[in-house]
Amino acid sequence: MRNGKIIVARFWPKFGGDIPSRTPVILGINPQKYETICIYLTKNSSNPNIFEKNGKKVFYITDKPELPLFKPGVFLKLVAILKNEGVDILHCHKHKSVVYGTIAGKLAKVPIILAHVHGIGRTRNLKRKLLNYFILRHVNRILAVGQAVKDDILRNNPSIKSEKVINIGNSIDYDKFSKVVKDDTLKKNKFGIEKDAFVFATAGRLAPTKGQKYLISAFAQVRKQLNDAQLLIAGTGKLKDELEKFALELGCSSNVHFLGYVDNMPEFYSCIDAFVLPSVAEGLPRAIIEAMAAGVPVIGTDVGGIPEILDNGSRGLLVPSKSQDALADAMLKTTNMLQQEKSAIISAAKEYIRQNYSHNVMIKKLEKIYDTEVERKICRS
Repeated sequence: MRNGKIIVARFWPKFGGDIPSRTPVILGINPQKYETICIYLTKNSSNPNIFEKNGKKVFYITDKPELPLFKPGVFLKLVAILKNEGVDILHCHKHKSVVYGTIAGKLAKVPIILAHVHGIGRTRNLKRKLLNYFILRHVNRILAVGQAVKDDILRNNPSIKSEKVINIGNSIDYDKFSKVVKDDTLKKNKFGIEKDAFVFATAGRLAPTKGQKYLISAFAQVRKQLNDAQLLIAGTGKLKDELEKFALELGCSSNVHFLGYVDNMPEFYSCIDAFVLPSVAEGLPRAIIEAMAAGVPVIGTDVGGIPEILDNGSRGLLVPSKSQDALADAMLKTTNMLQQEKSAIISAAKEYIRQNYSHNVMIKKLEKIYDTEVERKICRS
């Protein structure tokens, strides 16, 4: 401790610029009780670091864009930082940071080490399983972003006890997204879409696990009954050319709009009538949480953490993954839904997100975990 404060080090594999989804949570941790420092293995961006601008100590182990999994010099630098800063809690994000952080943390005699797991399938091969077997036994707690992620961790790492893994969930700036107001004029001015056209949308990396191909196929079916329907796809990725070609082959390319990176998601949600996430694999997708907070009806597939958010359809429509027919049926159901039913689903969804996935809720969860681990460590001493 320093000046009566608990020193928490947040540790990531790389700095690639500000990530708005996590910054408010870290800056919101009680500064009277905790002093937060930030450590990155590599620096991959020249963009300003928001934590430095807010007076936090920030350390970069190296300015190389990539690091191998084991590099002795990196361990030594990290150990020195942890010792010099008197770190009490080392909060590691993602696999490489967990490996470096756990070994260095033990060498530096850091009292508490936390591993934060952000998605499903992180134990994807025998090498990772063996590494986890030896590393995770030295971690005090494993934080999972959703029940599906916790289940995945326990299923693939049988040596880990269930009580060691905490479902901490995910979070968004609820106040920002809950204030979104439907804006058909913006829809016309920004995307050239007629005001009365029904707009479906999705957001995420253009990658096989996100299932955009199934969505485009479903959308082609929907257009046979709703000719002026439009589909907005926000995100970048290696599948862009393939997906554009696929839409052209299905004869719906003029109604499918690839937007690339979207930096104003509240504005995006204000222009759409339904949000669809056709994923074939997921952790706990932030995009669905944002859309629900914004009052947009949601359709999601029954994979990963999506069912726990949509609660078997009570807060949105849930369909089997990899089924364009089921997606198309749900999309048409959304267009024909009575306003009373739609309003009930939207209201339930917004309230659920407010109570469970706002940044304020996440800050309280983290502080409780930190407090509990500190108390446990004191009792053992």
